[in-house]
Amino acid sequence: MRKFILNKENKKLTPSEEQIRRQKDFSRLHHQYERLTKRGKKPLYRDPKLFMLLFIIGLVLLLLFLES
Repeated sequence: MRKFILNKENKKLTPSEEQIRRQKDFSRLHHQYERLTKRGKKPLYRDPKLFMLLFIIGLVLLLLFLES
């Protein structure tokens, strides 16, 4: 978890010139925003790694159920 610090000083926080230039690339900034906010196009059950993980978890639960 992040630890937030309360800024009690009233000094103005201004970004540096390099930070301003980095944020001026609007196409990259928009692409990062879209990637962050949009969910993946591939459904969860079609992802091979996730499918194997769900299959193994299901198999373990089935074996535990049959054992008891």
